[in-house]
Amino acid sequence: MQKYILKSLSISLPAFRKLKNIKFEFADRITLIAGHNGIGKSTILGLVANGSGLTTSRHRSYTGRTFQGNLNEIIYLDYNSELADISDLPRPLLGYDLNGETFEKRCALTKRTIPKTAKRQQRLEVRVVPRNLAAEEYKINDSNIKIGDSSKVPLPTIYLGMTRMLPIGESDPEMVESDPDTSMHEEDAEFISTFINKVIGVSKAVGESGITTQGIKGTSKRSMHPVYAHSPKSISLGQDSLSSIATALASFKKLQREWDDYPGGLLVIDEIDAGFHPHAQRQLIHSIRNAAKKLRLQVIATTHSLSLIESIHPDNTSIGGKGVSPDKVIYLWDSNNPSIADLTLQQIRNDMNLVAPAPIKRKVKSRLKVYLEDAEAGLFFKTLLTRSLRSKVRVASGRGLSPLPISVGCDNLQGLPKFDPHFKTVIIAVDADATVRQVKGRPPLNIVKLPGGKNSKGKGLNPEQTLYNFVAEIVADAGSHPESYRALLDMDVTTDQLREHLLDDEIDMSKRERAKKWMKARLELIANWKLVELWLAENEPEVRRFEADLIAAAVATDKLNP
Repeated sequence: MQKYILKSLSISLPAFRKLKNIKFEFADRITLIAGHNGIGKSTILGLVANGSGLTTSRHRSYTGRTFQGNLNEIIYLDYNSELADISDLPRPLLGYDLNGETFEKRCALTKRTIPKTAKRQQRLEVRVVPRNLAAEEYKINDSNIKIGDSSKVPLPTIYLGMTRMLPIGESDPEMVESDPDTSMHEEDAEFISTFINKVIGVSKAVGESGITTQGIKGTSKRSMHPVYAHSPKSISLGQDSLSSIATALASFKKLQREWDDYPGGLLVIDEIDAGFHPHAQRQLIHSIRNAAKKLRLQVIATTHSLSLIESIHPDNTSIGGKGVSPDKVIYLWDSNNPSIADLTLQQIRNDMNLVAPAPIKRKVKSRLKVYLEDAEAGLFFKTLLTRSLRSKVRVASGRGLSPLPISVGCDNLQGLPKFDPHFKTVIIAVDADATVRQVKGRPPLNIVKLPGGKNSKGKGLNPEQTLYNFVAEIVADAGSHPESYRALLDMDVTTDQLREHLLDDEIDMSKRERAKKWMKARLELIANWKLVELWLAENEPEVRRFEADLIAAAVATDKLNP
């Protein structure tokens, strides 16, 4: 069984009319395209309908036309005002799924000269030709069907424009054609009658059956009507539009029955809601859903109806775990710069009525807690947490950070998540001398290591050892840290001051408790003389590593927080 589906329309640069840098992804069943007048909806339909169709006369719809749409019959491209001054022509791209394989058609704009006649001047006309992206013939997988470089995709297509809305009652009676149709298949006649009555519920003549073909000479308007209790010439505008939709669906039903290689179809409808009461609109979309499923149809339609949008929008529908919905709403906003907006139903209502937007009330997220071993680690962390880093964390995770030094050893701190799930939803920052425990072969996402110095064997040092060694190196050789030394001198801090107040030869800094006691006694001087900032400035790679780890941990931890 053949299966062809239109998947997308992409328009990059240069723009096609207003549309640029935009991609429309179509649902497998019904896609409603909505937005303000003049935003480009009809342009989209023209491009979509132009790419596919059956160009031979072997298969025809009940209106006598072939199953294809042509852009020139849908929208008018004026060469002089739209394209004459453009050196780089737009190249919209249509994407299809043909029996499971991706296939693309480029909408190539070309021009041709219309010769002068007795009634008109010579002019230039724009045509849009669907060309294969690979510029060569393409053979459809699992079939003998080939698509020429400049041929349409053989997906049966019917376009219903606003011509269907031409009122019979306002037309010259001499131009109205209304004749009984005796050739229609009985199943299709019954389908049209049932479809129309389910949507509108019109009465029909007692004991009468059959179909009447109705149209206006000189136009493309053709539709089929069941036998009513009144003349088909006196039907309402909405009822006439409905018969056109029913006729198109019956045409696909006929094609499905007659063509063994029927691959599904594409029905494109401009202003699908025109002429219908809101209740009838909901009945219409329900009936189209059922018909599209049976006939393997994609329906792509434009609308200005909130009732139709509500019938399709995910805010009002639920597929209960059945996968991706076969229907969707594509809402375009900003008429001068059209883009696809993922809006709630209420936001769509507001935009359709141009209700002035109120300030957005954003949900305030709780702050992420960062647990540290002790006050010494807290000093390092708070110094690292610059305004820039806070901003990066907030952008990445939507949360601020709250550091909490809790005077717990490294091993105990890392072990807390094992005893309380709360500690899996926070960040744990350990000193540089810590060994991070592996969980399933890799470190936990919420544990980060603070920057720190290294000993002669390359092992990380805790904050106390890092600062003590830093000061000792400056005292022993100020030239080894020239920028830090100059910064200290600017604060009137000499190596004599450093030696006197910070160095004590009798302290064994390898003993953790003694090292902590040393730093606690000197926290004020360390802060006043900006020793942490000076060390961090000299160890930028370590700082950048920590910042990246902290942001990653914040993002991972945020997903576990309500």
